[in-house]
Amino acid sequence: MKRNGRTWNNGNLDLSGVKMKRKLGSYRATIGSPRENVLVRITQFFASQRDDTHWVVTETSAHLVGAVLIKPDLAIGKLEIGLSACDEGTLLSLDFVYTAISVPGNALFDDQLENRIQMMLPAFVQALQGGSTPDEISLPGQGPVSSLPNSFRPESAGTSHEVIVRGGADECFALACPVAELDWIDSWQFHLLYSDSGHNEDNCIFIEAMTGFAVLRVAGADTYWYTTLYNPGARQFQAVLLTGDFIIGRLSLEVDAIGNGSSRLRWTLTYTGLNEGGNRIILESGFETRVANMLRFIANSAKHFMQTGDILRLPVSRKARLALSLLFSVVAKRFRKRLSAAR
Repeated sequence: MKRNGRTWNNGNLDLSGVKMKRKLGSYRATIGSPRENVLVRITQFFASQRDDTHWVVTETSAHLVGAVLIKPDLAIGKLEIGLSACDEGTLLSLDFVYTAISVPGNALFDDQLENRIQMMLPAFVQALQGGSTPDEISLPGQGPVSSLPNSFRPESAGTSHEVIVRGGADECFALACPVAELDWIDSWQFHLLYSDSGHNEDNCIFIEAMTGFAVLRVAGADTYWYTTLYNPGARQFQAVLLTGDFIIGRLSLEVDAIGNGSSRLRWTLTYTGLNEGGNRIILESGFETRVANMLRFIANSAKHFMQTGDILRLPVSRKARLALSLLFSVVAKRFRKRLSAAR
């Protein structure tokens, strides 16, 4: 579908000329250390980064660590590490899924990538045991191992919002899908990059332009959504949001039945800078307000749809204000760049 001169497949992968590639890998190993010590080592490992490749921890518990590996504009990977106590120490189960998110990323998924993944996972365990990692093991986007100190200190900000909706919890949770959102979010358009079912699921990837416009105030900033958890049984949804190479968000939704045919929907969205440019956006006056406004709009739209079956339309005047705000932001940034260059 064409909108603003761009083509969005809105969930129809048949409209995409190129299918994104995906590779998987798994590995099992035992480390002769107590589980709590191994968990600390894993946490320290993910605290660093290498070049412009980023690790983002999505889940940490005594039994499971989840992290997403991001190479902006090329590929996204998810590593899940299960930890089980055993007589020899700690049994590790590593499961890795790696997906291209662009045509250039697809080109890097060669015939040897699966072998490199299978070499990378034991190298990861070796690094946890204090060993070195061979330099020749690399993936599209570098890594995943990094022992270099990270002098950059990211800024983070975000908020939560909840709403009570008249409707069943399962029915409300079904709204958390980019395809379903076509029915209840005003002006929603997206491009589905990878999904086995054609709908939201674990490791689903899609791209959209609304978030960068409404929250980050960055012109032409598309946002990649990577679903790290989609559990209809528990009614939990979690995703990593990557915008450009400068900022990342972590979004979660939990839906609970509260009786009398009503449900509670709670969203949490936190952004973290990946470089100084991302930090500047987070530290801008009004940033947290924009995050809160986005969550409030989503909540009100979901409630309106559940009550009426219709889309909650944004007033034309508000859309115009958003457009003017973005225009002023772009002009101001260009002015600051020219001023800096002149100095």
